[in-house]
Amino acid sequence: MTPAPSRAPARGDRRPATPATPPAVALPPAFEAFYALHCECYLGYALAHVTESAASRVLGEAMGEVVIRWADIVRRPNPAACAWALVSTRIRQRSGGPGRDVEGLALRHLEHTALRHPALEYDAFVLHDVLGHSVEDAAEAMGEEVSRVRYALAAGRSRARPGGVGYPPVGRLPDPARNTPQG
Repeated sequence: MTPAPSRAPARGDRRPATPATPPAVALPPAFEAFYALHCECYLGYALAHVTESAASRVLGEAMGEVVIRWADIVRRPNPAACAWALVSTRIRQRSGGPGRDVEGLALRHLEHTALRHPALEYDAFVLHDVLGHSVEDAAEAMGEEVSRVRYALAAGRSRARPGGVGYPPVGRLPDPARNTPQG
């Protein structure tokens, strides 16, 4: 007598009837608006630390962390500062140090051990002096007061002056009216 055929497919034939597609994830509209507002600064910051091919991945990881914590972030008094702390820290951790675009400038900037707020001064330096964002845009992306960013930039520059003589950031022409309280 022949055994009855089994209705279960053989081990090698266990394939789903339709290809698996990842579920669509609906992001909170407030998060999407937040990211749209800050994506240029965030991507520039990532590009300043890692190669172009890695920047998207690193920024995606950082923003994934932000979206996971989004409900808690928006309950805080300053969501932008909380998000910036997560994003900038993750990017710096993944980069293993300053990237090709800021290597010389950032290392010279970080050599000064007397920095009062090293992360604030460094981030303001990268966003404003290296990437060319206005003080206002840098402050908004970092969730800081414009006056604190101006102070951080001035403090960093005053400590970076060799022999007390100032010099303009590399690649930028001095413009006394730009980003000053009078302007």
